[in-house]
Amino acid sequence: MTNETPSTTVHHLQLGKFRVPLTMRRLGGEHPLALVLPALGVPAIKYTRLLDSLAARGYHTAICELPGTGESQPQPSRTADYGYNDLVFTWIPQALAAVREAFGREPALLLGHSIGGQTLTLAARAGLTGDAQVVSVAAGHLDSRSWRGVKRISVVGAAVIAHASTRIFGYFPGKQLQFGGREAATLMRDWGSGILRGRFTPEGRLPKTVELLHKPLHLCIERDPFAPLNATRRLAELVDGAVRQIPATYSSGNPHLSWIKNPEPVLDIVQSWMDAAGAPRPD
Repeated sequence: MTNETPSTTVHHLQLGKFRVPLTMRRLGGEHPLALVLPALGVPAIKYTRLLDSLAARGYHTAICELPGTGESQPQPSRTADYGYNDLVFTWIPQALAAVREAFGREPALLLGHSIGGQTLTLAARAGLTGDAQVVSVAAGHLDSRSWRGVKRISVVGAAVIAHASTRIFGYFPGKQLQFGGREAATLMRDWGSGILRGRFTPEGRLPKTVELLHKPLHLCIERDPFAPLNATRRLAELVDGAVRQIPATYSSGNPHLSWIKNPEPVLDIVQSWMDAAGAPRPD
């Protein structure tokens, strides 16, 4: 453990019309690097506690805003748009290239939350994540068959609303609908199509088989309404990943989001997983 305060720099990526901040926090000396990718509608600043915990464990860290979220500009609109393919095949490779150049090394850990975990899993299947350990937290496949009964009906209804609202407004009004924030139209139509068709949009571009140096880890949080265990298992199947269900780490709020208020139990599991895989241990 270290009490060192990291030095912070911000690099900007360009994804279409979006200027996307990538915040990098560097410790002194040689340390492994962890890159964090956020959940839908959650700005990077909300992950400060997670980044601090990683730094205390001896990691350089980096976090990239989702395009159009947080400090990324402009807001999504009819003329500022992107989808799942852009995240998997452009956003993630750009972020990896930027941290590689800045730190002179590959990330040891890629940690994605919700859509961050979905897209990292898809990027791993596409062979884009290198030798890093890939971990998803509170991330699941979109296939509606991962839910049962009334919950499945509500998920399908959300997909229909995503399609209809983005056609009307040119973006997804997440704040008004109490799901995410102001989100890109194509992204949310891809999201809805994944629910209805049982297939992520980028899956059509993925190789038939997967050969990864490290098996990814997929953490499902108990009572998570957005990423139940069946959905997490379905996502993990894309990369032959391991699935572990864990208790909620915070006593209140939606477990899908509230774990970032107390990330230590998650990081304990991640570090044990990396140790077992023989990954370099932070000093």
